Amino acid sequence: MTSGTFHSRLTPISFWAKNIPVEDGCHGEAPDRPCRLECPGIYSAAARDDEKGRAILIDVRRILERLRDRHGFRVFYVRAYPVLRKLKIKSALKRLGVAGEGDPWRQNKDTGTFRALYEKYSVDPKELARPSRDYLFGFLLLPNERELGDIEGASAALGTRFRIFDIRDPSLFEEIGASACDGLFVRPAFENNNLRSFFHEAAQVLRTDPRLRIYPSILELDLYEAKRTCAAFLALHGIPHPETNVFYDYQAAAKHIETASFPLVFKTHVGSSANGVEILRTRRQALRLAKRLFNGYYLKKNEFDLRAREWGYVFVQEFVENVKEFRVLKIGESWFGYQKGKTDDQTFLSGSGVEVHLDPPKDLLDFCYDIAERFHFTTMDFDIFQNAAGDYLVNELQTWFGSYNPSQMYIDGVPGRYRRRGRTWVFEPGLYNVHGSMLLRIAHFIHILENEQGIPAK
Repeated sequence: MTSGTFHSRLTPISFWAKNIPVEDGCHGEAPDRPCRLECPGIYSAAARDDEKGRAILIDVRRILERLRDRHGFRVFYVRAYPVLRKLKIKSALKRLGVAGEGDPWRQNKDTGTFRALYEKYSVDPKELARPSRDYLFGFLLLPNERELGDIEGASAALGTRFRIFDIRDPSLFEEIGASACDGLFVRPAFENNNLRSFFHEAAQVLRTDPRLRIYPSILELDLYEAKRTCAAFLALHGIPHPETNVFYDYQAAAKHIETASFPLVFKTHVGSSANGVEILRTRRQALRLAKRLFNGYYLKKNEFDLRAREWGYVFVQEFVENVKEFRVLKIGESWFGYQKGKTDDQTFLSGSGVEVHLDPPKDLLDFCYDIAERFHFTTMDFDIFQNAAGDYLVNELQTWFGSYNPSQMYIDGVPGRYRRRGRTWVFEPGLYNVHGSMLLRIAHFIHILENEQGIPAK
């Protein structure tokens, strides 16, 4: 790779790989098809059908991914972002799948992918819930097209009404207080720390009104996208998890680093898909990061807003060797599970978009079930490590999770869910995670409300 330099605001990047074919005024589709990237005159790459063209494009992507791992490049990118956006370089990064613009789950978001499964395994919504009356549910969220579509589709399927509350509404609490909603779903956004704080503050206020029934529970919302909180929760209750240390003072962090075994895993308080995760392989690297967090600031890998800085703490976790990672999902009485995978060029299992579908071990389901029963979880994503000794360790707990595939579990190619009957797990075929799993969430909330009213399940 030849060297290059960063230039003025009109030409923020002089690209490094000078053997890349450049074409002006180029537009295109995707890197795996004949196309040209949309970035006039600035490190454009022609992706041709021949092997050489595809190899060049792959090299460009790998170069950018390596640069993204360098904090200095992330700071530069954040500062240059307004110019990059104006020059449409953002479109090129999106096609390359780097700088926060890639989407490893794009195939699962294409409903056409599952057309044959819908024809064979669709589930009658009335099997999930038969509301005894006309329910009106509120949804507190930062509205976006996909989630609004899931809410609308799930509500129509179950015959319930809905009302959307926007977290940005200045009269939010007056509107909620005056509403006649039977229950309120709180769906926090976490695009930045401010947004995450807005939802946390709102939930703490809403819990003071005894008339409001909130879903998920306040405990589940407190743990959501809050790694420090989750680590403290796991430690307090003696739940098996990787050894984790959180420091709010540089001297304490440095003292720990001096005697720690490496590698260590650093994580930010908020961040999904390994966006705020780094493997610290040396003591020098860890100390440098600690100094940056206490004397300066840290930016996550896919961040492009300079205001979204992390500082004032260090969160480090033991690096679990030869680990398997499973995702186990609970929504009411419905349970799903699969193993996480990754491609050869990916570092982390989290956010890889690779799902290994198998029949999840029953002792794994039991492990998660016992935790859920102990803390009365309504809906939860258990991200579970299995170490070389076969022990299960809780990596993360997230009450909201991506659910783009209409089934979050396949056993021998058959979609379905598990339900626990006594001490036995019973598999039920079907597509239960349609509408982003919102159908199951609303159905479960209905069951909760009707059980409280003594209405027998239909």
